[in-house]
Amino acid sequence: MNQDDAGTRKIRVAAMTRVEGEGGLDVRVTDGRIEHVRLQIFEPPRFFEAFLRGRPLEEVPDITARICGICPVAYQMSSVHALEAALGVEISPEIRR
Repeated sequence: MNQDDAGTRKIRVAAMTRVEGEGGLDVRVTDGRIEHVRLQIFEPPRFFEAFLRGRPLEEVPDITARICGICPVAYQMSSVHALEAALGVEISPEIRR
């Protein structure tokens, strides 16, 4: 943490854990008031879509679930929604709820 003569404090967290990818945080506080917050998440492309080319549709949710060990269900659901859209599947409101 840095503080200048004008009462401005700057907090910098160069590396964060427990986020997907790597991240950093910059915060500027002046006279006890937060003026600036910047969160950066650095995630290089991993090209998981290349693994899916030529695969049977039934395998897609299981493969995408392995993209992230913390949130596999989010990737499974996203892939199922994409498959439904690509195939023109209409989900009734009763099921969607």
